[in-house]
Amino acid sequence: MKEELDKDIDQEIEPREMNPTEYRLLTLLFNFFRFPDGITLSSLRKIMEGFYDNENRDSDRRKLSRDIEELGALGFHIKYYPQKNGKDFVYVLVKDPLSKTLEFSEEELREISALLLKGYSEAPKYELYTAARKIFAGDLEYFPEMTENPEENSEELGETAFQILEALKNHTPIRIKYYKTFPEDFYLKEADPIRLIRKGGQDHYLLAYDREEKTKKRFVLPKILSVELLQGDPLYQARGAKKETEEDLIIHAGLFPVHEPKNVEWICKEEGLVKAKLFLTGIKYTETKNKLSFQSTNLEGLLPFLWRWPDAIETVLPEELNSVFRNSIKQISELYEKV
Repeated sequence: MKEELDKDIDQEIEPREMNPTEYRLLTLLFNFFRFPDGITLSSLRKIMEGFYDNENRDSDRRKLSRDIEELGALGFHIKYYPQKNGKDFVYVLVKDPLSKTLEFSEEELREISALLLKGYSEAPKYELYTAARKIFAGDLEYFPEMTENPEENSEELGETAFQILEALKNHTPIRIKYYKTFPEDFYLKEADPIRLIRKGGQDHYLLAYDREEKTKKRFVLPKILSVELLQGDPLYQARGAKKETEEDLIIHAGLFPVHEPKNVEWICKEEGLVKAKLFLTGIKYTETKNKLSFQSTNLEGLLPFLWRWPDAIETVLPEELNSVFRNSIKQISELYEKV
């Protein structure tokens, strides 16, 4: 092994004299090492007299720019910053650029995404808009679950979300293409966007003022197929009877506008009453002993509780909810049989 190394070393490299350009570049590089805080062109003309001494200062500046490009091609990157007096620039050698590369873990990216969503849902700002695009434009893997099919729909849904952000920022009315159950059954709705609401880090909704029905509604963000910005002023004014309330910011699947309001009654077992009340947080209900009475515009939104704690309730009304529950269990059973 040692003999092989010695044999390689014996292969001599013929040294050659540096040409004037190479000598100037090497001298320039050593001066950047000597002055890590940077050098101005005026200073270089003094310490490298003979290299940058043209009577035309702009000619020296152009020569220095070419030399900096050459050093950059060799891996020595130099940046320049304007002086306060505006008459000169400070040229600084960038040290170990790889050490300044930011790397994030999966958990950190998820936390950043959640904070961004929280920020622009509370107060949409252009800075958050651009930050979101810069961080997630390359890979939406860590963007909180805005679509079930990111490969096919992430670009469209992302563009839709950013259009909504623009409308929120500029208080612009919009026309949305929206669906409740199946995308092919979409319909158009004109609305004044009010704010984005986030629930649990994965569910996102748009609180908006329905311009036709003249009432505030919540729209599931992934169910908005497209957004069109409209001309004119918004009809919604955040004051008086139209002003936002705490109820506007509470999201419950049982209140999604799927059908007309239907009366629901749950007679709970004593040990299941607390669980049922916690699940119904956000829905107005009346309590009489162990009976909870409320209205729901989406009976399917109540299924998660019935699936998880079927023994917590003794009686469920209306019968339609019982039917929806039985059908869901049947469908789940059929799916498991196919696996």
